[in-house]
Amino acid sequence: MSEAKRSGNRRDYPVKGGQYIGGNVVVMLAAGLAVGLASAAPGDSCAGVSSLGIDNSHGVDGESRIGVEVGEHKFQNSGDIVNASVGSDAFFADEHTVSLDSATNTRPKAGVITQVDDDGVWVWLGIK
Repeated sequence: MSEAKRSGNRRDYPVKGGQYIGGNVVVMLAAGLAVGLASAAPGDSCAGVSSLGIDNSHGVDGESRIGVEVGEHKFQNSGDIVNASVGSDAFFADEHTVSLDSATNTRPKAGVITQVDDDGVWVWLGIK
C-alpha cells in the first residue's frame, strides 16, 4: 500500500535552465523539465497552466520549480473543432488557440478535448 496520497489539481516541476515562464500560461515538459510553450518541441508533454511565474533565466536545469494546475482549461477554437471532436487530441496553434490539426506533427499536443462551446474549447491539460 502507498504511504502517500495526493488529490487535487496542482503539480510542481523542475524548470529548465535559461527559462522565464510567466504566470497563468501553458507549461510544457521537455525531458522532464518545465519550459514555456514557445520553447516546446512537438513531442513534449503539456504539464498544465502555471499558477505563478518563475524566472530561471539565469539558473541551471532544476534550480527552480514551478507550480502548475492540471485539469480542464478553455482555449479559443481555431475553427476546425466541432462537437464531434470531443475525445480527440487538441494541438496548440498558439498560446491561446487549439486545433485538431497537428500541422504534420509540428505542433505540441495540448490534451484531450472535453467540451466544445460557442466561445471556445475545453481541453484536459496535464500528465495523468
